[in-house]
Amino acid sequence: MIRPHSLFILSAACAALIGLAATAKADPLPLQLKTEAAITQDVIRVGDLWDNAGDKADMAIAQAPKPGRRISLDARWLYQLANNNGINWRPASQFDHVVVERSGQSIDVSAIETELREALTLEGLPPSSTFEITNRQTLSVVIPSDAPATLAIKDLVVDTRTQRFTATVEAPAGSPQATRVKVAGRTFSTTRIPVLMRAMNKGDTIGSQDLIWAEVRDDNLRQDLVVDPKQLIGLEPKQLLKANSPIRLADLQRPMAVSRNGLVTMLLQTPFMTLTAQGKAMDDGGIGDTVRVTNLQTKQVIEARVQAAGTVVVSATSQIIQTAASRAVATIAN
Repeated sequence: MIRPHSLFILSAACAALIGLAATAKADPLPLQLKTEAAITQDVIRVGDLWDNAGDKADMAIAQAPKPGRRISLDARWLYQLANNNGINWRPASQFDHVVVERSGQSIDVSAIETELREALTLEGLPPSSTFEITNRQTLSVVIPSDAPATLAIKDLVVDTRTQRFTATVEAPAGSPQATRVKVAGRTFSTTRIPVLMRAMNKGDTIGSQDLIWAEVRDDNLRQDLVVDPKQLIGLEPKQLLKANSPIRLADLQRPMAVSRNGLVTMLLQTPFMTLTAQGKAMDDGGIGDTVRVTNLQTKQVIEARVQAAGTVVVSATSQIIQTAASRAVATIAN
């Protein structure tokens, strides 16, 4: 049998538990301000800024920054925002703030150039022409991270007199919330020229298999640049030449058949005899070049024409050969 005293104690305990539950329900956890918020949508919600926002967490209260941008909300602005939306919150100090960053994806400039080329072609840009974006350094197109990365070129205007153009880049293409950025540039006529497909250095002989074609703007086409493959084939660089770069005629030379300080055979030919002598080249030279040669026997210096690798030809009037004739090997021609 339960005594009345026990019933009283049990009832009191139950009442206390019910009171605690009611108090817990009536006093939810206080709002806790965040220091950072990463969002993807175009609005800022209560739950983005405060923890323990309860049923107000999904309430939109401000415009989000543009994709890829961030903003800092200070204590004063947050307090006013809370008051205007019935949010029970006060800053703990003037230093309270939240940094809100909206994620985004950047559109690569190369993709913009591809769309521009198609649009300019439709406007009559010749296939032998090219263009450049003059505001490339400041051109930035960032769209929401969950949006399709599609592009459209709008409002293209081309001035055929100055060869300048302006247009608007729209991304995502056709979207009411699309990001729209102005782009400007110039078009240029171009010329195809042969260039090396790989780097080549002195001693490498250029062949047709070493060449590819490249487009060069006419305003960069200097008079001394090679424009015909025939001007390259069979020659060698005077120094290192990079791949895919224009080549100057002054950068080329015939393949070296005679090296400076190298031994050569000096040759004198007449209808009646052939005279030879040993010499040392004082210059580098290719076949057909004129180089200086020192006769090793007489120490005299004479100019000679390079005939083949290691062989130079001197004229019949050269004193050095006439002086050395008695010491050289003579072969009487038939």
